[in-house]
Amino acid sequence: MTVSRIRSFLVTVALAAACLLPASATADVPQWRMSLDLDPEAGGIAGALQLDLPAGSHEFRLLDALDLQAARAGDTVLPTTRVAPGRYRLELPVDAGITVSWGGTLPDGDPMRSRLFLTAAGGFLPEGTDWYPRFEQESFALRLEARVPEGQRFVATGSLRGEPVSSDGLYSAIHEHPRTDAIVIATGPWAERTLETNGVQVRTLFRDDLDAAHAQNYLEHSAKYLRMFSERAGPYPYDSFTIAASPMPVGYAFPGFTLLGERVIPLPFIPRTSLAHELMHNWWGTGVRIDYATGNWAEGLTTYMADYHLDELRGEGRSIRHRWLLDLAWLPVEEDRPLETFQGGNQGSNRIVGYNRGALLFHMLRERIGDEAFDAGTRKISDRHMFDVAGWEDLIRAFSDAAGRDLDFFFAPWLERSNLPELALHSVKQEKNGSGWVLSGELAQAQAAAPWPLHVPVVVETDAAQQRHVVELDTRRTRFDLALDAPAQAITADPDFDVLRRLPDPPPILRTVSLNPHTRLIATQDGLAPFARAILEHPPEMAGAFDPQQPLLVMGSTDDVIRWLDSAGAPKAPEDLARRGHARMWTLPGTRTAVVSSSDAEGLRNLVGALRHHGHRSYLVQDANGRTTDYGVWESETNPLRIELD
Repeated sequence: MTVSRIRSFLVTVALAAACLLPASATADVPQWRMSLDLDPEAGGIAGALQLDLPAGSHEFRLLDALDLQAARAGDTVLPTTRVAPGRYRLELPVDAGITVSWGGTLPDGDPMRSRLFLTAAGGFLPEGTDWYPRFEQESFALRLEARVPEGQRFVATGSLRGEPVSSDGLYSAIHEHPRTDAIVIATGPWAERTLETNGVQVRTLFRDDLDAAHAQNYLEHSAKYLRMFSERAGPYPYDSFTIAASPMPVGYAFPGFTLLGERVIPLPFIPRTSLAHELMHNWWGTGVRIDYATGNWAEGLTTYMADYHLDELRGEGRSIRHRWLLDLAWLPVEEDRPLETFQGGNQGSNRIVGYNRGALLFHMLRERIGDEAFDAGTRKISDRHMFDVAGWEDLIRAFSDAAGRDLDFFFAPWLERSNLPELALHSVKQEKNGSGWVLSGELAQAQAAAPWPLHVPVVVETDAAQQRHVVELDTRRTRFDLALDAPAQAITADPDFDVLRRLPDPPPILRTVSLNPHTRLIATQDGLAPFARAILEHPPEMAGAFDPQQPLLVMGSTDDVIRWLDSAGAPKAPEDLARRGHARMWTLPGTRTAVVSSSDAEGLRNLVGALRHHGHRSYLVQDANGRTTDYGVWESETNPLRIELD
């Protein structure tokens, strides 16, 4: 299919009467109608965009590599000027519906490095790359009809409305969105598989080999998540959900679809984890859009309602909350910041602030107002703001209305302040009181900064059972008096890590060194700097000596590392980790040191590639094939929030 054929087709379609948008699009939203033909083999694109504009001068952007062919109002050609590379201005004498047609060949793009590419192996036309004429309209209702050659498929922003039978060997489909702010398209040599649940068409668009091996699993997991999430967050906002394969090593969420890397799809944990996260973004982030000026709330809420919810159903909620608090404990002061300043980013300190801290905030909210009010609040967010922009203030209003009380006092400190509260137990004692007992004491916030609004779970262990109480701690200190039927053996404040706080005695994990900008490197041989850089977020300086109080990464061959640690007087590797497996990482308890060693270069390469997913671990061991055989987190040596009683 040549670009000239595409161009001829599009001009004919564009000048014909436009199909109307669905009734769900509100009257005050500008309507865009786009006809598009793509030729992935040649990188060719040609399109026609129809929209209504008021009289006056209008600027729009278009990728400089593409040709602006014409701008018309009916049969009248409109004066158009190129005011700068990739920027145009047109003059419209009266209010009118106009058609802008464009086409050309997109620049060559490498899927591993480029944001914009169109090839036979896959294509990605994302927002912000000006592959279509972009007028300064904040949002618009979209109807897009596109065609690709036989053997190709595409997915685009919004709901799949139909796949018309196309002549001359082309695949054609229509996508619609009632209110969006960008258009995204992905293409590929895909096989299509579908499943319907609750009136939603779930699709996979995978390469043949991925389709045969994985498509049905992804369809079934997606259908389960759609039913589950709709009960809590409100109806799914689109008519379709598509999981499409991409040559990029990514997991991206867009309105009505997600892109997953071809190398990512076969990973066995993705359908149980990342798929749910990307699907939930159809409510939070691409459905209800983010007011970035007030902070990105969507990653925290998505993490809590998708990833964490599944962890909780598997009985892993406590361990996940502990992991999040460990990450926060080792977040360097210079990397810490208020939650309202988080804009995005899913790695390192960005992830810890936006995802972990954000999810724990929503966990504390749910613990405070209850499951029913929390889910009612999320449904209010969906009902009030779907296909519109929402900020933190909108979320606060929704949850306040659902809970029946103003929650500004709760949200404000967590959004506006960095750092974390620190808990302490004081003056704990128990006395006989008639036929029972009274356990009394003080729960305090020990940090130098002002108090935070806290509800702190307190668990008392007796001969008979465990008793759970909640102590309100919105001030510096609060006294508690707990009535017991039997004498207490122990009391623990926040034993299940329900409170967003600073752990008093966190064991070292890989993030102890990977996040810290002051981490230094000991390399026992030359050529290891690239491996170290793959672990650390900041380029390291070389260290000359071992200092247990300074962040340090030691890296090298198995024998060299053991000799260096012995000569430096460093603590011995716990549980004989220094020679376990083929390659291993471990941290030294009581220090801020992480050690990475391997029997050969290939083992080191495999280990370093895996460690970016294991920053929350204290140790990890791999075999000669790069398979992880053991991992874990050291136990804290002390717990000042647990007091045992006589």
